[in-house]
Amino acid sequence: MPFTCIHTGDWQLGLKLQFIPGDAGAQARLLRYQAVRAIADLARARRVDAVLVSGDTLDSNAAGSQTLQRAREALSAFAPIPVLLLPGNHDHAGPACALGRLAEGLPHVRVLDQRTVVAVAGATIHPCPLLRRHEREDPTAWLQPRGSDSGIRIAMAHGGVIDFAAMADDEVESPNLIDIQAVLAKDFDYVALGDWHGTLSVDRRAWYCGTPEPTRFKEKHPGSVLVVTIAAPGAAPQVEPVRIATTTWQRWQDLLADDAAIAALEARFDRLPQPTTTCIDLTLSGTLSLAGRNRLDAVLYAWSRRCMLLRADTTLIVTMPSEGDLGMLAEAGLLAGSVDRLRAMATPEAADALLLLHRLVAERSTASGI
Repeated sequence: MPFTCIHTGDWQLGLKLQFIPGDAGAQARLLRYQAVRAIADLARARRVDAVLVSGDTLDSNAAGSQTLQRAREALSAFAPIPVLLLPGNHDHAGPACALGRLAEGLPHVRVLDQRTVVAVAGATIHPCPLLRRHEREDPTAWLQPRGSDSGIRIAMAHGGVIDFAAMADDEVESPNLIDIQAVLAKDFDYVALGDWHGTLSVDRRAWYCGTPEPTRFKEKHPGSVLVVTIAAPGAAPQVEPVRIATTTWQRWQDLLADDAAIAALEARFDRLPQPTTTCIDLTLSGTLSLAGRNRLDAVLYAWSRRCMLLRADTTLIVTMPSEGDLGMLAEAGLLAGSVDRLRAMATPEAADALLLLHRLVAERSTASGI
């Protein structure tokens, strides 16, 4: 009999996201609960047998009552589909584990805090919960070979495979290392992994689902869940990534060769379909006039108020006064001597001062109707 499940994880409900300020940060936090409800909608639409959450349902075992209540309300949307929660490094098993409190009053939700086999819809789930934040031993070491079990077998684990460092060591979140080849050698039909925040196939039978809502710019292919169908024991799993995320996180690197290039940057911003749910890490380089730099700063300020997050690095921008800039400053009369001294200094601080002078003169001209 086929077995279909949704493989998800790394929800990190209650994540602070303190680097996203104000109302946008509050919105980003709430979108994580919205993602859980979207997963519930998908689970019902696909009529899955179970939902497997491979660790880090919560961002912390210190989750407060409001976080737990919001998470409980989101999880209630799955009923009666079984939801299996594996403790990860953020919500590891033990006396302080918050997952037990989260599951209270939700009979369809089960916390897999023991290394014991669980039967669901004709398949057996073999959980490898983390018993502490950092496990020194492989949490999958307890798993047993198939033996006389003739059904579909799925292992659940949270941590990094042994060769993670060779893949992308900048995203390994914990030292909870997993020997994935040893797990696969025990004849599991599928290994549902968590901890890596992007969708990643380690083997045709072993996948990281990634987080359903991105949390950092460096994550690779986040924002999805996996719909997994196993036709029979030994059959290759059919794995379908399904996009869930509302937010998009983008890294831009733009060269502004001259002032005219600012228009192209503005046009790129204008093409954003949903700025209020877009986070951008922008690195700019190039050379601009004083007028161009002031225009750029105005553009960045305006879009920082429209985007969920705009993090702009302008340290590689060189500001060079144009003839027009110098003419405007010279017309100010009393500033002429200051301009000459600042130009002669040729330091970053002097360049900033020139920029400020230009801005003040431009604002005065605008105010007086010149």
